[in-house]
Amino acid sequence: MTFKTLLGFGLTAGLLSTAAYAQDNITTGFDPVIDDRPTVSAIGWTAGVSAATRFNTSDDFDHLENEIEGFVELTYGGFHTGLSATSLYQDPTDDVEFEADLGYGADFGQGMSWDLSYSYIWLNDSKDHEEEITATLGFPIGRAISGAFAVIINPDNGESDQEVAFEAPLSERWTAVGLIGNSDRDDNLYAEAGAVYDFGDGVSFEALYEDTNDGDGVLGFTVSYEIGG
Repeated sequence: MTFKTLLGFGLTAGLLSTAAYAQDNITTGFDPVIDDRPTVSAIGWTAGVSAATRFNTSDDFDHLENEIEGFVELTYGGFHTGLSATSLYQDPTDDVEFEADLGYGADFGQGMSWDLSYSYIWLNDSKDHEEEITATLGFPIGRAISGAFAVIINPDNGESDQEVAFEAPLSERWTAVGLIGNSDRDDNLYAEAGAVYDFGDGVSFEALYEDTNDGDGVLGFTVSYEIGG
């Protein structure tokens, strides 16, 4: 299980959230969850790289996988497009998963925001691929906590994931994050809870626990570096 864009809005520190497997061996990859998107009429860009390792908490913390991801994103007003590449751990057929995104988002009301995006996901050797349409609503929870609700639809079969996520600042550096989701595609429920530490200058560390009602719990550690202009 890996984290998928919960909503085209995300933690710039590298907060990640999980979605279901796309097809038999295609995963959704890591993406930020609650991202502030500028609406100024200027071209902006963001690029980053992250390294993650994960352990099975139900099996004496047996090591499951390592993962490296790189991404680049361009924005203009509310429009955004991006490309990411994620390594696949010990996959017998493919080494890298790619994802291309295109979408538009905007703010409205008091602290509210929306985003609609299209994603195309494919693997470097096999012919496996998937399309996703993600609709996101961001909203405030009290004065400091941010929340988001997303529906991630597979247009080929109409099945979807529904996710609710939040981020809450704990201190100047620490942020708590969480997510609860339901997957029609995998017929399961899943949840995540963790914390992100912002070192500054685009460097962050995340500890995240992930679990599903039909699988073992997974504890992951991710170090990210992000730049933008």
